[in-house]
Amino acid sequence: MKKVLILFCFTILGICVFCQEGLLIRNLKTGKAWMYEKNAKVTYILFNESEYTTARLTSLLDSSVVFGKDTVKLKDIAGIRKKSPSHTIFMIAGMPMMLIGSIFMGDGLAVIVSNPNSDGGKKLFLLGAGVFIVGYIPFIFHRTDLTVGFKGEWSLEICKGCALR
Repeated sequence: MKKVLILFCFTILGICVFCQEGLLIRNLKTGKAWMYEKNAKVTYILFNESEYTTARLTSLLDSSVVFGKDTVKLKDIAGIRKKSPSHTIFMIAGMPMMLIGSIFMGDGLAVIVSNPNSDGGKKLFLLGAGVFIVGYIPFIFHRTDLTVGFKGEWSLEICKGCALR
């Protein structure tokens, strides 16, 4: 009885771990891969478009993917932006710095307007501008763009019940 129970537990564990459904992205040169599972947010761009679109991965079909209400064929996807956890952390840390910098700039500007000969207002304004710029830096840099499709080094596959290899 114990052997049957242990075998049953390993079978359930194997099904849970290895039967993922999602959009598998694989590097053709290195073999490195990761997967966007269902209901994950994906940022992608189509051929002949100039801007990336972010949508939730709703459903997987044979040769296409449903993002929100739009059905997109895999061959029409030109690129995907990979989400980096460190980039998100730096953006979150930059938000309060921009707020603090804005407050310092406003206070410095108020001091400059009330007392134009004061040197403290200019220093406070410049300090606020510096803090604001440091907080804004993560917003300038974008996530990693992965080229998919014609002559791209990444490939897209629809994975239904396969393991991440």
